[in-house]
Amino acid sequence: MKRRIILLAGLGILVSSVHAAIVPVDRIVNWARSGVFENEVKGIPDRLKVFCNVKVNIPGSPLLARGDGTRDDSEALQAAINACPPGQVVHIPQGTYRISQSLIINKGIVVRGEGPAKTKIIQHAPSHVFIIQGTGTSFWYAAVGGHPELGIVQSLRSGYSRGSDTVMISDSSEYAEGDVVLLDQLNDPALVNANGTGGSCTWCGLGVGVNQDTDGSRAMGETLIIKKKNGNTITFHRPLNYNYKAQFQPRLIVLSHGPVKNAGIEDLYIASADGNREGSGIVMSYCVHCWIRNVESHNIPQKHVEIEWATCGNEVRDSVFHHTPRFDADHGYGINIHNYSTDNLIENNVFYRLHTGVVIGSAGGSGNVVAYNFVDNTQHWQPYWFLYQLGTHGAHTYMNLFEGNVCGKVGLDSYWGSGSHSVFFRNFITRENTGQPVTSDINAVNIEVLNYYVTLVGNILGKPGCRGPSEQIPFRDSHNNPVLWKVGYAGSMIGYPTDPKVGSTLIRTGNWECATNAVQWASDDHHIPDSLYLPSKPAWFGALAWPPFAPERADFDPKNLNKIPAQLRFDRWSQGSAHNGSGDD
Repeated sequence: MKRRIILLAGLGILVSSVHAAIVPVDRIVNWARSGVFENEVKGIPDRLKVFCNVKVNIPGSPLLARGDGTRDDSEALQAAINACPPGQVVHIPQGTYRISQSLIINKGIVVRGEGPAKTKIIQHAPSHVFIIQGTGTSFWYAAVGGHPELGIVQSLRSGYSRGSDTVMISDSSEYAEGDVVLLDQLNDPALVNANGTGGSCTWCGLGVGVNQDTDGSRAMGETLIIKKKNGNTITFHRPLNYNYKAQFQPRLIVLSHGPVKNAGIEDLYIASADGNREGSGIVMSYCVHCWIRNVESHNIPQKHVEIEWATCGNEVRDSVFHHTPRFDADHGYGINIHNYSTDNLIENNVFYRLHTGVVIGSAGGSGNVVAYNFVDNTQHWQPYWFLYQLGTHGAHTYMNLFEGNVCGKVGLDSYWGSGSHSVFFRNFITRENTGQPVTSDINAVNIEVLNYYVTLVGNILGKPGCRGPSEQIPFRDSHNNPVLWKVGYAGSMIGYPTDPKVGSTLIRTGNWECATNAVQWASDDHHIPDSLYLPSKPAWFGALAWPPFAPERADFDPKNLNKIPAQLRFDRWSQGSAHNGSGDD
């Protein structure tokens, strides 16, 4: 894949040119800044210098990896990772590598195989396969002492408005350029609520005091990188996404003095061995501008990818995440983004036979982009229930973009609290789930209570000849009662919406609905831009139509829809062909 080269300094101008009045400016952020940057250049860098071949020579270690699927290669692989200098590559050649402990990457190196069909790493312990992790603060343990960084907290004196990239604090002596920091505030009761239909989400955000554990009192925030310090003035790597307010005591907390920067995992297959009931595939924490590219991940019990504390600008692309042995709570996710994680890009991936695809939630995060992914055949622990495949879960997610995806259902739930300013743009939402038959909660879009200022523009909802109406008020039954929209309800409730603010702040226009076989407009402006984060058709789309889903255009035919690269790759992969990241079909 060729690297996309866009100067960071020009991103504000670039993105503003694609925005249209059909999506109000106060619901848009500069999503072009999502994903990996290195030296202010956007795109995953191609690392060319190979440090070692783990089967041939690991400098400084007597160990060699066998790759025979029988002997344990954990120590050899970890030795190679530990010895590799930043900016270089640990090459894992063809073979099946048995491991019994997590492989930990704590610096900016690349671990690269020879492709998912050739290089396979199998975890035989109930543990993660890879952990990309720098040093930082674990707030989960703050109540019992925590880490020194917990004391590095400063109230903001000025500069905390949307669009500002510079704030003033009283004492910057313990803040440094390159630090990963969190800007948060106390919950605004008009917007943020960590008490959802499932109870109080005490882990959805930090507490009121400096050294308190998570208690959900500060569920809204964004993770930033300090670009410059001048006296007590702190400048971030990009402008703020939201207007924080003095009455809610915004503050700045150091999360990490030593994040991992520009580490990557590429061109291999990972799996959890049969019988494992715990463990994720790849966990990313305290890392910025790290990536996962061209990885196949199989049979993972918890999350195939988990992006959590002190993470910013990471990228997961051109990969396949499929199958899980567990479909219950907090298991079987494709990708889970949480704990204030910000500006991550999830692009051009396949998700198949999972509990759910991509979920942002639990002290959610902001500025994330989930785009041009294909999701199919998911299953809830109650198999008859149609769980959303892309969406949010847990207070408080905001200003995240879902664009160009193909999936069965999207949802913004209220189980662990609120969310706001989510944008769904030019997706194909089929309202279908192949494989497991579903009979309950059959809808394309479910926006539950406590989710405000949501925008859906230019989407395709359902397929021609679908059953049921666009919307049903009062809603009669959650079972065998298909609709396209369910707005303002809590879970499986019926009757009238219980939170009218959800509907009154919702923008939905320019969407084609199968129930009416027409595009439904709620605005006079019928101009929809091609993308809300890409300046033009990306090279990896090849000869495919761009934008792929354009229901407002004269040549739109709901019976003959375009496909996205991930969808075509799934077609090949499901037929047994080797998958790759190209869209040249």
